[in-house]
Amino acid sequence: MEPARSIARLGFRKWYERRLIEAHAWLVTAFLCAIYVEASLEGIRFAGHGLTWLGTAGGMFVGGLIVWHGLRRYFAILVQAERFSGQSTCSRCKAYAAFEVINERSEFTVRCRRCQSEWCMR
Repeated sequence: MEPARSIARLGFRKWYERRLIEAHAWLVTAFLCAIYVEASLEGIRFAGHGLTWLGTAGGMFVGGLIVWHGLRRYFAILVQAERFSGQSTCSRCKAYAAFEVINERSEFTVRCRRCQSEWCMR
């Protein structure tokens, strides 16, 4: 239901652009956290104080979780955006992203602004 509401409010092109920006923001975040984990791994010393080692290991663990979550979100957002992008062309008049959302459900119906043809987006 959320993509239908956002597409109805913003329009498909702007929604698609924002989803790609969000996906790439997750990718950059994951990349920066991966650099942090690698730098922490290089600097960790097993002969040091226990609290210092534990803090570094904890930071690496949290950084690894952020990398994992960031990559999952990146791919999930890209798959969703590309799935809707593939369904956003009118089959009758071949207009791309020229539609309005009729109903806002998880499987929503759209209507072409040019030829008034309707189709379902999943």
